[in-house]
Amino acid sequence: MVRNDISGLFGKSPINPLQQHMKQAHLCLKEFTVFAKAASEGDWEKAEASRALIIKKENKADELKKKLRMNLPSTFMMPFSRRDLLDLLLIQDSIANITKDLAGLMTTRKMIFPTEIASDFLELANVCVNTSDTALEAINELDELLETAFSSRERKKVDVIVSKINALEHESDKTQHQIRTKLFALETTLPPVDVMFYYRAIEWMGETADAAQKVGSRLEVMLAK
Repeated sequence: MVRNDISGLFGKSPINPLQQHMKQAHLCLKEFTVFAKAASEGDWEKAEASRALIIKKENKADELKKKLRMNLPSTFMMPFSRRDLLDLLLIQDSIANITKDLAGLMTTRKMIFPTEIASDFLELANVCVNTSDTALEAINELDELLETAFSSRERKKVDVIVSKINALEHESDKTQHQIRTKLFALETTLPPVDVMFYYRAIEWMGETADAAQKVGSRLEVMLAK
């Protein structure tokens, strides 16, 4: 009943399309864990199939992004601005974009991490997925925030979720540092070009968690206005 009242007051809300986009971006990153495991085992047939799914999910995220942009009116009665929503949309979209690029890089180079850091990279991927999943949880609270007129109880709930996002992103930073430290010790035993791309892959993986944290931070800013 409350939802219907709000729809009547504000018109067609962009919140659900925004949530659907974040879900698609998260699913893209989630599929990367399947890709990364197959790559670590040298199963490039399975990795290629997984990469195809990543591309498909990233394309779907692009479609949702374009559709939301095209159908977003220049003015609408919402507690946040058009610019805030578009900025949030771009941050969400970067999760899918980075994931697709990383899978492409690893496939092109048939990248298999050294045994000493292979399990660490898979752990990093899982932490990044958990960070993205928690960011999705935060975005899905937008409905409740609107329906409760931004009640203090609902705000506190979102604050707890955002704090969890920040903690997970910090965990990803720590994991990246551990991997880089191990990789530095191995540098002299590995081809220099491979080392360069290992560092790049680690960085891009970590950027997905950074983007997820930015989703939470942007949401906090929107609620504070």
